[in-house]
Amino acid sequence: MLPVAFATGTINTSDTKIIMNGETVHIQSDITIASEEGIGNLTLILAPEAEGIKITIDEQKTHCLIQADFARCGNLSPGNHTVNLTYETGYPVAASGDNTIFRYTDRLPYPAAHQQVTLQLPIGYIIPREKGKDESFYILPKPEDVYSDGEHIIISWEQKGQEMPISAVARKVIGPPLIWIAVSILAVAFAAIFSVWTVLRERKKPKHKQKKKQAVIPGLMESEQKVVDFLREKGEVWQKQIQITTGFSKAKVSRVIRNLEARGVVTKTVYGNTNKIGLR
Repeated sequence: MLPVAFATGTINTSDTKIIMNGETVHIQSDITIASEEGIGNLTLILAPEAEGIKITIDEQKTHCLIQADFARCGNLSPGNHTVNLTYETGYPVAASGDNTIFRYTDRLPYPAAHQQVTLQLPIGYIIPREKGKDESFYILPKPEDVYSDGEHIIISWEQKGQEMPISAVARKVIGPPLIWIAVSILAVAFAAIFSVWTVLRERKKPKHKQKKKQAVIPGLMESEQKVVDFLREKGEVWQKQIQITTGFSKAKVSRVIRNLEARGVVTKTVYGNTNKIGLR
């Protein structure tokens, strides 16, 4: 059972975080209580075998009387109060073959507006999956969320109520045999050596000069660039050849060449009734 307050008041929130550490758990409970008339002898319920109990009320360390599984903390004045409780216990954890079973019940003396319990499994523990058994066999009741922080699996339950029994079955993942670890290390080392050898071999190979990619002259229209590319490839050509290769009309070829000549991109040499065109 998780800690709870018996008093004439109402519980606004009860938030309990449970961290499993092998065969023991660390429990931290944060409870907010509201009372119009004050609370007489606030009593918290502890799990059996509780050790290292620390209690603060309204951020002040409080010396409570511990009697069996109860912590009696005295009277509280009217108003809102925060109660923080932490301790260690091995009571809710039990082994069953390869599995570790966790069972706990969060009980409150009256309904809470928001009751939450979070369980964090140890590093290397998973929720097992077996054929013919659904998730409800391993986690009860159905959790609000199951997620990972990168190292631990975390299970969260929430409700508006008074009593929340929870249970979870976890299993420690067994690492690979040492021989496979050794084989993996050797494989990584071999891959590294092969990579270094490949790099050194590539450096010794003669480097072939790559054909320089022809640059596009800024500011040219697509039709103008097409003529320039043809002249780069063929050198000086007859104007008729440009017309045949580009598919442009005679008038369009004349206009494009005139524009390029005016901008100093090409030269035009007149031969009778035709011209020879080349790049400057």
